Amino acid sequence: MSYLLVVIGGGLGALGRYAVSRTLDKTFSAELDGFPIGTLVVNAVGALLIGFFFGLFEAYAAGAKTRLFVITGFLGGWTTFSTYSLDTARLFSSGNLKQALLNVVLNNAVCILLVLAGINISKIFNR
Repeated sequence: MSYLLVVIGGGLGALGRYAVSRTLDKTFSAELDGFPIGTLVVNAVGALLIGFFFGLFEAYAAGAKTRLFVITGFLGGWTTFSTYSLDTARLFSSGNLKQALLNVVLNNAVCILLVLAGINISKIFNR
């Protein structure tokens, strides 16, 4: 049953990631000179959500199945660290050093801050 929860959650997360990332990249690619905005947004939202659900699940002692479905499955399928890494490598390889460094700084700084924000937001629900 645990594997099934991860597979279903992961499939839903991956589908959501694909839809959001593709839509944002198509919408903003010209304005952002090809910067992978979709990956950044998906990673940032994933960071906020994983912090939020972690904090919530800790406070309410969520069961293992809930954690597997939401954090391991859905958010594991949603977040795109491997895509982020590939986007960054492609930017470096194409000689676009400024965009590559911006991608590294934004994805890391924004996502760490959003994990912390998610944990703090979850505390509102823990009262």
